[in-house]
Amino acid sequence: MSTADLPTCATPSQARAVLEERLGHVFARPELLDLALTHSSWANECDGGQRHNERQEFLGDAVLELCVSWELFRRFPDAREGELTKLRARLVSTVSLAERAREFGLDGLLKLGRGE
Repeated sequence: MSTADLPTCATPSQARAVLEERLGHVFARPELLDLALTHSSWANECDGGQRHNERQEFLGDAVLELCVSWELFRRFPDAREGELTKLRARLVSTVSLAERAREFGLDGLLKLGRGE
């Protein structure tokens, strides 16, 4: 396999610097950011599938839903459960989150395999 065939991504330190600047936040555990930016497709192709973000994704999905649920609950005190559920679903949908990620330029920082 030539280097042209390998998936590409910014180095962990470059990705961290770009993201820290965009967010105005310095990551205390940069290794966790690198892991968060590593898709399983890249890990399988380049790293033997050992380290990727799926466990973080599992926890992050739950935390995001909790935070969004709390904010909706707080902002719309008269809304019914069904309304809140629909609104939350729109906010945390794959499409909505992908749009936000592109706005931040995260798509260029992810380590993805060729098929992604």
